[in-house]
Amino acid sequence: MENRVPYRDPLHLMQRVTELALSLVDSADGVLIALVDWEGVLTYVCGAGMLRPYVGFRLEIEGSLSGATIQSGRVLICEDTASDPRVDRLACQRMGVGSSVCIPLTRDGYSFGVLNVSSASKAAFGTEDGAALSELAEFLSVVVASAADLDRVARHILEATASERLGGEPFARTTQFVTNVLSPLATEQVIARQRIERVLRQGTMSMVFQPMVQLSSGALIGYEALARFGGHLRRTPDVWFKEAAAVGLGVELELAAVNLALSYQGRFGPHTVMAINVGPAALMSPRLVELLEEVDGSRIVIELAEHFEMPDYEALARAIDRLRVTGARLTIDDTGSGLASLAHISRLGPEFIKLDREVTIGIDRDPARRALASALVAFAAETGPVVIAEGIERPEELRVLESLGIAIGQGYHFGAPAPFEELRRMQRQLTESHPGRAR
Repeated sequence: MENRVPYRDPLHLMQRVTELALSLVDSADGVLIALVDWEGVLTYVCGAGMLRPYVGFRLEIEGSLSGATIQSGRVLICEDTASDPRVDRLACQRMGVGSSVCIPLTRDGYSFGVLNVSSASKAAFGTEDGAALSELAEFLSVVVASAADLDRVARHILEATASERLGGEPFARTTQFVTNVLSPLATEQVIARQRIERVLRQGTMSMVFQPMVQLSSGALIGYEALARFGGHLRRTPDVWFKEAAAVGLGVELELAAVNLALSYQGRFGPHTVMAINVGPAALMSPRLVELLEEVDGSRIVIELAEHFEMPDYEALARAIDRLRVTGARLTIDDTGSGLASLAHISRLGPEFIKLDREVTIGIDRDPARRALASALVAFAAETGPVVIAEGIERPEELRVLESLGIAIGQGYHFGAPAPFEELRRMQRQLTESHPGRAR
């Protein structure tokens, strides 16, 4: 069997720094590395703990503790972000940061970045924590600077040759050397990242919408927004999102999909609800709240897939609280497809739970599926969320689900996912075929 070395790009070293720094300081809940660009803007490039979802977040040097650390070149400690005038209070509030210690990363006498170690609690760091991290400042600066330089140079070479490869040209010897140094999988990683960056840059993602109806009346209540990807590479959306996550662009692609879906809200009726899918990392991103603040959040339902690995529940719960301030509500998606379903529901308190299509399909012919759906309905009746059944394809399935007391449904029985332009035509046909009960 061929021995293949697992790919470790240069940024992996910086990620390792954040994870080890988190374990070094007992009172720390999260760590970020931020690098400053030529415009004087800080970008968080790596993170660990409760701050990991904020990788990619950008902030101005002025008005932040990280910026003050870079400008002063000294280790700075904030005991209370709510009262310290040096911090960006809004950013700290969204991230759930109560106190921080920032260590400047320097090279050739100037600061190029900062290591931010934070806690959800106030006054979590003492002078000994600052001293311990100060002793490592030179080492951390060398590690981060070297990794950043290596990543920049290697990516430049690999991206250039990746373009040649797509055009059918042979690999250059220099590229073979670089890939052999980093790993045999480096070029594939770069090409994958290029694919995602191209989608983000060129806007080749589009949206389709699937109707959601009230089962008891057949009334249309809203749509689920679903991303689709154009181009010559035909792959299902889940493959695109998994690849984006693998190359560190998962949150960016998910939030791009959210932004695109929200752009359609004004084109729907004033009482129409829109459901949008995100994973835990995107849900915890402050940029999601910023996007929802620009629309009518009361008409938005964020669907959190049950099959995702959940991060720290306390941090996730705080993010959900911030989400609800905008008026948005929460659905736990794919419920019934995994053993963790009821645990997620109990700990996150969603307004809706969605019965997975694997339970819905054939429910009229399978007593086990009916029993599972019935138990979920009983659980929801006791705990509060409304049950939505997805994947309804036949009238027999619909009748069983309605008899079990399920309130809302979607599936090909009501309409396939379609571009916005086709929705009105689809709804007219639905109404004409089933007058008084739009099925």
